[in-house]
Formats: sequence, C-alpha cells, structure tokens
Amino acid sequence: MDSSAIPVFLAGPFPVLHAARVDRAEGEVELDVALIIGGLPTMLAATAFPLDETWERVEVALKSGDARLGVAGMPYEEESVVGTKEVFPSAYVGLECANGERLVLAHIRGDNPGQQPEAYARDVITAILQGQTPAELGVPVYDDDA
Repeated sequence: MDSSAIPVFLAGPFPVLHAARVDRAEGEVELDVALIIGGLPTMLAATAFPLDETWERVEVALKSGDARLGVAGMPYEEESVVGTKEVFPSAYVGLECANGERLVLAHIRGDNPGQQPEAYARDVITAILQGQTPAELGVPVYDDDA
C-alpha cells in the first residue's frame, strides 16, 4: 500500500437531491446538491460553474441513484495578512455516485493550523452526518484562485 495515499472517509449511500439552473445565454450552471441523511436533507453545495461538456456528465452522475459521501483531508497553505505562510487543515467534500462518477462539491479549510488534515476530515464527515453543511464547518476554498 502506498503510504502517501490520502485517506478518504466514506458514508452512505444516501439519496441525492439536486436542483440546477442552466443559463445558456450566460454559459453558466447554478447547482445545489443535498443528501437525505437520517430522513432530512443536508446541503452539500450551492455553486456555479461554466456551462461546458462536463455539465452533462455531472447531471447524469447526480441522477444515477444513491451516492456515498466522501471527505478527504489535505493540508492547505495560504499567506497570512503579514505575508507569512500558514498551513491549515482542509477537506474536500464529494460524492461517489451510483454510476461510479466521483464529484468534488466543496473544498473548505479549518481555522486551527495545529489540527491534522485527517482529523479535520473525520470531524467534517461526522458533522455532516449530524446535519451540518460544509459551509458551516470551514472557510470556502476556491481552488481556481490557488
């Protein structure tokens, strides 16, 4: 086994809810995704992204049936206001859909630079299973800005 492998914590499968607004004129998709956990909807993502060929693949995956929730922890480095580098734990939150497609829906970072990414990921999946949303559990990271 590769010791550098990133552990992914999985739960489910759970029923998937999603709503999308496709704006062809603007070339954009607005997407909301939730899972039914314990009989209640738990929001995972409210996002917008460019309308391109990936939208069909995402839509097919979300419609394919129940999905497993997955959370992976990673270190996240950012520059502080005084110009020094700080490393925080971060978590990628995604789905392993019934058709085998894996979708990353959110990337958040924790507030405690001393916490290990794996421990943060465990905390995140536990909290989501208890009804919290990724937006409540960390600061959003926009990977296209990194």
